[in-house]
Amino acid sequence: MFHGLPSEDPIDHLDEFDRLCDLTKINGVSEDAIKLRLFPMSLADKAHQWEKSLPHGTITTWDECKKAFLAKFFSTGRTAKLRGEISSFIQRNNETFAEAWERYREMLDTASNGNFLNQDVDDGWQLVENMAISTECYGEHMIQTGARPRTRSSWKHR
Repeated sequence: MFHGLPSEDPIDHLDEFDRLCDLTKINGVSEDAIKLRLFPMSLADKAHQWEKSLPHGTITTWDECKKAFLAKFFSTGRTAKLRGEISSFIQRNNETFAEAWERYREMLDTASNGNFLNQDVDDGWQLVENMAISTECYGEHMIQTGARPRTRSSWKHR
């Protein structure tokens, strides 16, 4: 159950909910329909009140539901913290490259509300560039000198 408390992780809740729903298959009923029907039963307290307050018919797909849920319960403070961790990411002592890469990818996926790992390469790069630009990850040097950050598209032409 997700209650809407600051200590709860809405992405973890969605992941667990998806895993549970994947156990249910009904002939002639879409995966979206099953998830939309069951999702309110996974909510309690503040989260349940939020779901009940949504105008009828405003959410018609599972993607719309997830986006609305994350917009409500994934705080901007948590997003800012994750973006800071991403911009200052370093490999830990005793951490293999593969472990560091997986941790970095998970950070990106979490900061993008679960949208990073589902992207194709170009969309993933665009998402990373947008996140970097929006958090000024390119540093004071870029601001002071007026230098433009290199984008992936500029790398293709080198």
